Amino acid sequence: MESFCESIVKYFMVLCNSLFAFAGVVLIGVGAYAQIAAKDYLNFLGDNYVNTPIFIIILGGVIFTVSFFGCCGAWQENKCLIYTYTALLVIIFIGQIGAAIAAFVLKGDLKTVITKNMENGLKNFDVEGFEGMTLTWDLVQKELKCCGVESFKDWKDVTTFSDGGVPDSCCVAGQVEGCGKAPLDPTKVFSHGCFNLFSDEFVSNISIVGAVAVGIALGEILAIAFACCLGKRVGRGGAYI
Repeated sequence: MESFCESIVKYFMVLCNSLFAFAGVVLIGVGAYAQIAAKDYLNFLGDNYVNTPIFIIILGGVIFTVSFFGCCGAWQENKCLIYTYTALLVIIFIGQIGAAIAAFVLKGDLKTVITKNMENGLKNFDVEGFEGMTLTWDLVQKELKCCGVESFKDWKDVTTFSDGGVPDSCCVAGQVEGCGKAPLDPTKVFSHGCFNLFSDEFVSNISIVGAVAVGIALGEILAIAFACCLGKRVGRGGAYI
């Protein structure tokens, strides 16, 4: 009976770490996608969020590497690899707790940061040297079908549009050159501001990432417990089948 239970522990470890390795590859892919696809939106998110995709890629690589130690240690019943794996997993778990706390704190400041960057971005729209901000505003307004921070009226405070016009990316019919010039027909531009739409999208994404992190952390606790059990058994009686 004891040998059967020990074998269950061994193969459960192999299965868990195979899943962790797959999760690591997925994280690398998600991080790479975010770095490529979302880079034009990062002007609104601030410096604290710019490196998030890179962090996700690194985390995925670390999880994949640690999972390799776990699989090899469990399959070969190597005490050194098992305890190395356990130590690394504990370090990752502690790091995840720290990252979760940091994410919770940043989540509270996210809307404030977005508001500030959007308002500063209005002033720098179509200004030489701020082409990235201009691109971000045009992209956000077209993709989210919105205009300005709170409404299209925000553009009145910008020198370029002090006559009452708006960027062409605000036009309902699409970004056609000259469609946002004054005199402006309000029915032909997006009436909703971009702040709520943009911030809600990223806040909800942070909540999803947090929920996934909790799930992974629970799996790590189980993996640590089984690794300690397996290492103890190998240490007592050597390898077993």
